[in-house]
Amino acid sequence: MDEQDAGTPLYQSRCARMRIESGRDRLRCIHLTEEATLRWYAGCCDTPLFNSYKNGKIPYVTTLVGNCDAGARTRLLGEPIGHLFVDDDPACTGAGRRLSMNTLMRRFFVRMVKDIVSGDRRRSALFDPETLEPVSTPTRLTKETTAHVG
Repeated sequence: MDEQDAGTPLYQSRCARMRIESGRDRLRCIHLTEEATLRWYAGCCDTPLFNSYKNGKIPYVTTLVGNCDAGARTRLLGEPIGHLFVDDDPACTGAGRRLSMNTLMRRFFVRMVKDIVSGDRRRSALFDPETLEPVSTPTRLTKETTAHVG
């Protein structure tokens, strides 16, 4: 297994930086657990796309990079700044900078406060700018419905 196949490449960013050029009307979201995380996907083909908080009050989005256009990925997102949880995956031998969860959370917290204070959290393609509610009504999976998935 090479470095590209190890783990799940994710890109965490501010919601205000995210742009959806087409297909916004096809976005759907779901709660897979009781946690506050929304899983966003393309309703037309069920492709997983993003993870976010349940509303725009905590303005972050995590993009599943493997489902992005490979040619545009580096141009639009840049090179990775680091890797998390590499000690959990013996197959990950990448030379990238290892980040601790503390470092990631510290970086996230600073950006979150800036977005809240500046009002940038209201510039998200995933949430209504007035109510900060998702642009698609979330579905909540239950134990009964997850038994039928797969």
